[in-house]
Amino acid sequence: MEAENNGNFLIDAGGIGLSAVVHLPGKVPAPVIVCSHGLLSAKESPKFIAIGEEMSAAGFCVLRFDFSGCGQSPPKPGMSLVEARTGDLDAAIRFALEQPWSDGRIGLLGSSLGGFLSLLAANRRPEIIRAAVSWAAPFDISDIHPDTEHFGPLRSIFPGDFSLGSPKDLSELGVAARILLIHGQLDEVVPWKDAVRIYERLNEPKKLLLMRTADHRVSDESWRKLATAASLEWFLTHLK
Repeated sequence: MEAENNGNFLIDAGGIGLSAVVHLPGKVPAPVIVCSHGLLSAKESPKFIAIGEEMSAAGFCVLRFDFSGCGQSPPKPGMSLVEARTGDLDAAIRFALEQPWSDGRIGLLGSSLGGFLSLLAANRRPEIIRAAVSWAAPFDISDIHPDTEHFGPLRSIFPGDFSLGSPKDLSELGVAARILLIHGQLDEVVPWKDAVRIYERLNEPKKLLLMRTADHRVSDESWRKLATAASLEWFLTHLK
C-alpha cells in the first residue's frame, strides 16, 4: 500500500493490519528509520512524533507503527510477546524496503521493549540493519508479567495464556554493530546498568550515552532534546 506523508495506513503482519504513519523528507528515496515504541505505548507518543518530525527534516524517512494490541493495531491471538512483536517489527522492515520512498538503507530506533526488539533485529539481520539506536532498553525482560500491577494491561493485548517467548534477554548479542545506547541514570523502570551490560556485548562502532538525571520516559524536555540530537547524529554518521 502506498503511504502518504503523515497519513495513516496499514502494514500487513501475518494477517492483521498494523496501523502506521510515515514522515517523508523533502527528497526521496532516502534511508528509512523504523521506530519501535515501548511495551504499553503506541506510535502516537509525543516522543516518537517529535523524532519523526526532526529526523524527516534532516533527510530521513521515519516509519512509526503500533505493535499488535497497541494503539490502533489489533492483537495477535495465540502468540507470545516476543514472537508477536518480532513478527511485527520484521513486517515493518519488510514494508519499508518495498516502498518507492526507501533507498534500501534501514535504521532502527526503539524505546524500552522497542529498544530490546530493535537490538535483537540488528543482531539477527546485520545485512539489512545498517544502524540502530536504543533508548532505555532492558537487558532482561523475564520480569514482565500481566499479574503484576504495572503490566496488567497486557491482559487485553494477550487475552489467552500469556507467554514471553524467547529470547528473554540480550545475552546472545555479538553480531550487532553501529549501535547507540541511551539511558537515563534515574530510570525507575529499567536500571541504567542494563545499558552497560548490553554495551559490553556489542561490536564496534558503538556508543553509550548515560544521562545523569533522566527518567525512563526521558520526560524532561532538555534530556529528550539531547537524546534526539544524539540519535540524529548517529544516523547521519552511520545511515546516510
